[in-house]
Amino acid sequence: MSVSRRKFLKAGAFVSAAAIVLKPGTLALAHGSHWSNSLNSHAADRYGREMFASCIGDIFRVRVGKQMLDLKLVALEDVSPASRGITTGKVARTDCFSLRFDAKKPLPATARIHTLNHGKLGDFDLFMAQSKDGSKFLQTAIVNHLV
Repeated sequence: MSVSRRKFLKAGAFVSAAAIVLKPGTLALAHGSHWSNSLNSHAADRYGREMFASCIGDIFRVRVGKQMLDLKLVALEDVSPASRGITTGKVARTDCFSLRFDAKKPLPATARIHTLNHGKLGDFDLFMAQSKDGSKFLQTAIVNHLV
């Protein structure tokens, strides 16, 4: 059964929105615009844990409408799987971590893919969900690489 990209993204947005309602600020997925679909490509490794760890405290820029907003990377945290007891088969090992950004202004309220720009990393896409902590607007992305 083939699923179009549009249907896949709509379904993902629905699942993300439901997850945000149930547990705000904890779900997001990552994808890079520079990443190739080729099986031989290792460009995804470029956006790994070590690369982001060196950028904690840095400013990332994101376009919202006609304006550019600054997001400050404030945390990189390990994410472990909730349960491995749901399968009897072999479970793939992954390196999974979350990226937490602070923003002075809100991004669009719905979780969606944003193109970020960073001086060292260049342009890349992240699926981020927004939450609020006092006067701070937090953006969270989850990056999950197969090991």
